[in-house]
Amino acid sequence: MVKRLAQVIVASAVYGFSIGSVHSTRLGVYNLLKFPLLILITSAVCAMAFYVFSQFITRELSFRDVQSLTVSAYRDVTLLLASLSPVSFFLAKTILQPDQVSLREYPFFKGLTVIFIALCGGAALTRQTVLLLRRHSLSVRKSVLIVVTWLSLSLFAGGQCAWYLRPFFGIATPGTKISFFIAGTRPDSTGATNFYQSVYNMFNPPPPGKDHPEKAGRRTDEFRTR
Repeated sequence: MVKRLAQVIVASAVYGFSIGSVHSTRLGVYNLLKFPLLILITSAVCAMAFYVFSQFITRELSFRDVQSLTVSAYRDVTLLLASLSPVSFFLAKTILQPDQVSLREYPFFKGLTVIFIALCGGAALTRQTVLLLRRHSLSVRKSVLIVVTWLSLSLFAGGQCAWYLRPFFGIATPGTKISFFIAGTRPDSTGATNFYQSVYNMFNPPPPGKDHPEKAGRRTDEFRTR
């Protein structure tokens, strides 16, 4: 268990640095702590939720079984993400950075990061869950129900934890003060007040308001550091 937790911390720190580098080396260094913290908090919340919800489906999974699966799943997630860190770091240093009137390629980087995390998380959790369920010879129906339930819980917990621990990456401008944490209730530059609305706005941007950087020709703290 200790070895797997150590792997989670190291691998998540590597990936966190790669995505934070799109803003600055300093934010990348912040992410050496923040991204492992995100993973550890999410896994702790999910470990309890996984067990509670699994009991509504089957009583064949013990608390210890579920805890072991959770640590293994998040270990796999972070190892997969760490393997993608060279790609993220390369993109972080080569995308067209936003200017005063346009976000340019920054939404692409942000969207790709969300996709990487979602794909790695889905693959890792599905693999570990299937392995566990096979050992307990559960029916296909129960197995699918547990996988879908646990994936949904991971998305909900991970998304909101990421929102409250932001920023993990952002837009740099000279003289910008980098916040270690941004208040979770503060809306971002698109007006989103939670992770899910932020993702929706990323793929379906709302019209810029009078205070939006693309219209006002200026940058807010949230625009600079998200």
